[in-house]
Amino acid sequence: MPEFKDKPQTRDGRPFLKMKEIVNATGVPKSTIILYVNTGLLPQPVRTQRNMAYYHPSCVERVAFIKQTQSRYRLPLAAIKGLLKEMDKGHDVDPLVELQIDLFGSRGRRIGKTAFFKTTGLTADQVNRLCEARILVPMADDRFDAEDQAMGRMLKMGFDLGMTIPDIAFYPDLADIVVKKEIALRQKYTDSLSFEKDAAMTLKLTRMARALRAYVIDRIMQKRLSHFKGLKNRTG
Repeated sequence: MPEFKDKPQTRDGRPFLKMKEIVNATGVPKSTIILYVNTGLLPQPVRTQRNMAYYHPSCVERVAFIKQTQSRYRLPLAAIKGLLKEMDKGHDVDPLVELQIDLFGSRGRRIGKTAFFKTTGLTADQVNRLCEARILVPMADDRFDAEDQAMGRMLKMGFDLGMTIPDIAFYPDLADIVVKKEIALRQKYTDSLSFEKDAAMTLKLTRMARALRAYVIDRIMQKRLSHFKGLKNRTG
């Protein structure tokens, strides 16, 4: 990264800021600012010396947006990064915010592995193998939200009944096929749309897809079970 002799400025003459100034202006600790930079939420600083870095003044507004979005909607950083990317393109992100909320919105407080073992009854080995098999799919590494916890308790019940991971390994395989088809369907109907219309259409398609998954699978299962004679499937 190039170094500059003088304190850098923006094209319109605004001075860049030191880390301390960013921290004081936002109330966010240095470690969090560094995390935002390393994950691409904030631009890389300009270095005037080996140990002297200056940050673009837009970082203050970006950090405020990140804080507000996390607090109000509890979106993960990956989703917020997508919002910032579109903001940088000059897009109105309100439609995208609604979509991100629908996709990634609040699912309760995330807990770590130790707490997850305790609340679900699963062992560390079971959790590791479930994650490797993509049957447990936490949105953040080693952090488990309310949906993860509910599924963990269901899986513990299954293990107690004698179920094994290979018994249910077909779920992520089928999910890959369904998701691939859904993404292709979205692209078919949104490729020619403007950003705002794309976000609105994607939101509608996402809600429809979620409803279809539950409805079609449940109804096919119900139809199949209606032909059983008793609890056993004697009809082949």
